[in-house]
Amino acid sequence: MTPAETTHRSGSWRSLQAVLAGSLFSGATLTLGSSAVGSPLLLLGVPLVLGAGVLLMLWPAVAFMLTAFIIPIERLGRLTADDAMYTISLMRIVGTLALGSFLLHALIRRRAIAFGSAFWLYAAYFCLALLGVFHSSHQLGTVRACGAILGNLLFFWLVINIGQAPRLAKTAVALWLTSTVIVGVFTIITWHFGKGVSEADLGETASRFSTVMVDTSEWEALDSTARAAGPTSHAAVYAMNLILTLPFFLYFLKHQRGARWRVLIGGGLLVTLYNVFLTNTRAAILLAVAVLLLCGARGLYRFSAGGVVAACLAVAAMLPLAPEAVWHRVLDTSNYSLERSATLRIRFEYWAAGLQVAQDHWLAGIGVGNQQVIPLYIKGDAPEETTVHNEYIMTAMEVGLLGWGVFFGFVVLMYAAARRAAQLVPGRWPPSLLHADFFVAAQVAMLATAVYGLQVDVFHFPLKGWWLIAGISWALYRVLLEEKPIHNSERSA
Repeated sequence: MTPAETTHRSGSWRSLQAVLAGSLFSGATLTLGSSAVGSPLLLLGVPLVLGAGVLLMLWPAVAFMLTAFIIPIERLGRLTADDAMYTISLMRIVGTLALGSFLLHALIRRRAIAFGSAFWLYAAYFCLALLGVFHSSHQLGTVRACGAILGNLLFFWLVINIGQAPRLAKTAVALWLTSTVIVGVFTIITWHFGKGVSEADLGETASRFSTVMVDTSEWEALDSTARAAGPTSHAAVYAMNLILTLPFFLYFLKHQRGARWRVLIGGGLLVTLYNVFLTNTRAAILLAVAVLLLCGARGLYRFSAGGVVAACLAVAAMLPLAPEAVWHRVLDTSNYSLERSATLRIRFEYWAAGLQVAQDHWLAGIGVGNQQVIPLYIKGDAPEETTVHNEYIMTAMEVGLLGWGVFFGFVVLMYAAARRAAQLVPGRWPPSLLHADFFVAAQVAMLATAVYGLQVDVFHFPLKGWWLIAGISWALYRVLLEEKPIHNSERSA
């Protein structure tokens, strides 16, 4: 291409950007301005919203980083109630803009769009889930679940296309961690100075800024207890979102040389761990401890006698500060029994019922999101709608044996990609660009999610942090396969 052609092409691209920006600004101003008549504050905010929208459409990388930043916000960014058939949220709006921005740039610049075997594998699972709409006895739940699966597929597609640059991928993860800390600080403040709401009211738009739920699931032994749910719909969801970040906090803490940054990262880690504690979720607290130990075993930090002693002293110093609700539910060892824990008894009943449902519907399943079947298999009192509280049984119930294999084949493929990428990085990229520990952290996070699924239907959560990690691992793995090995001298440099 000649210099004149290059100049002409760049000039055409700038003209197209100006036309696109003007069109978006003019059209959206007319639409939103007409609806905002009578609301001066909303009308004043229209230019800012439109300017942000234009910015996101013009720079896909900025849109991608903003999408990563708002992942932990969840319920705070939802514009509809949690039980609505089609939920509208800030995450979906920004994610849609990011996807549209990428497709627009790919079309204009004739850039190849990545799909790959992982995308098509999860797309096949989406198709199997969609078939459940025709035979599900709970069509509202199935339609809602299919919408969530489609959202996961599109978000994964966005990540594997934009997250192919190592520095951009690290920045996106860092923004995700930053937002998690901000949300964690807000949750701590509302826990100590705010009021809790019931689990049923937590999903209502009026309770959007409530971060503490009052749990009555073990009223026989504990009456009611407070549990931090953060900006999510349940304490168990919030706990898993937090646990996913722990390996990456340790990764950045290990590879950050600046003292100030290390203090900030360490403070963020402590805020996150304290929030896990406030979720008052026994399985989550035990899993968080296991994740920290596994991170040490995988080299994300070094074990030392002094470090172990310091950690024990820190835990001992924090125990007297533990809220009373945490003492009653988590730290009282007598609650870890079938006699004292109603949730443990209920889970065994649900698992037995779920296995029977999976056996009766082994071919096509009962439809994703169908929560009205399990109560029919429970003897005695049961809620009208409930899940089986086990991801592996739940998936087998919903989509049958074939769908179970497709979905967990995708999950295993994501872990294998992270594992293989960790092996390829040292020979292809210098540590200053991206260290293999990044993919070790991804592996630990994925393993933690798989373990958490043994006692709750974890992949039915809006677990966008997991999808961000999986998408980045898959995207960078594919890039690494095409990279040429570097020599020792280049690696040292």
